[in-house]
Amino acid sequence: MAIKKSNYTGGNGRLVLPSPYVANVVTEELVTHVFKEPVAAADILELAYLPPYCRILGATIFAEGTAGTTLNVGFMSGDVGSDDPARTSGTELFSAVDPETETDMTMAAIAAAGKSDAARSIGVRPSATIAADPDTVLHLRIRYATGVSNPV
Repeated sequence: MAIKKSNYTGGNGRLVLPSPYVANVVTEELVTHVFKEPVAAADILELAYLPPYCRILGATIFAEGTAGTTLNVGFMSGDVGSDDPARTSGTELFSAVDPETETDMTMAAIAAAGKSDAARSIGVRPSATIAADPDTVLHLRIRYATGVSNPV
């Protein structure tokens, strides 16, 4: 198992997700990942991260060129950007979704996701290998805010 990095989680020139500095202001980001290297079924793609004190208000996933696989998308254990092979990835955002069908996060998943005082990595685990190909692209639109009440 390997942890693969995106432009948001690896390298010196990594992109930064906007962090809302005013409570309850919704921030939306479209995270796009081009598969420059393969991601095997045993691997985790550390796609992006949720800034500290933020709560997810919605997410939509869609991919091109990933036929024949499903994706589990959720929060990863460990620190953002860590290469620790013991890190795991959950299914809090999406479980076994067909990435070539645009899919919205369910209200139950949004309610259960909660918030944390630390940044949380968002990991993607495919059910089958996704080959390296400049035409294979994963999109995650994520909406979040800080200071939103957390009933969970």
